[in-house]
Amino acid sequence: MKLRNLLETENYNYVIVYKNKNFNLKNILSGDRLARYHQASRGETKVKLLSGSYFVYRCLKLFGYSEEISQKAFSEKSCYLIELPEGNISYSNSGDYHVLTYSLCDVTGVDIEVCLDRPESTYRKFLKITNEEKENLKDCFYQKWLEKEIKYKQPKINDINYFTLENYICGYAFNNKNEVKLMKLLDTHLDKLESMTILK
Repeated sequence: MKLRNLLETENYNYVIVYKNKNFNLKNILSGDRLARYHQASRGETKVKLLSGSYFVYRCLKLFGYSEEISQKAFSEKSCYLIELPEGNISYSNSGDYHVLTYSLCDVTGVDIEVCLDRPESTYRKFLKITNEEKENLKDCFYQKWLEKEIKYKQPKINDINYFTLENYICGYAFNNKNEVKLMKLLDTHLDKLESMTILK
């Protein structure tokens, strides 16, 4: 059941980004999400699971979902398993960043990756490029990687858009023509968002 939205969702798709700053979150995970937390061998993975759960919870509340539905961010093994009465979400994280896309009326997909320098041979092998010249191998590599991840999560996705944020690249897609709002969730405020200026 949806409550009053803090964001207008009828005519917009949303990309919400959050840079994790709070590493002292109370562990309120349960069910499959808690089991996944305990199975994680790395502390960094546990922090991402916990902070990602809080981020998804905050976003669901912003979109007007009930406490019962929003709480599923703390119990479902993965965010794509959260059943919403209406609307669709996709979620990804990398390093300190979390990103969620939301569409009221159609499927959506998202992925974010930190852009590490890799050997040129890695780029060429992944892109299946031999010796011919190719500019921006690194950019092409990460865009293709994001496309692969997004289409794995949501095979019906077509056009993917990209933006960079510090040393990260994010790809997102919506299967409708609604305007996309890029937003940044402020650290400790559930109901405070600011618009982002994205450098493409």
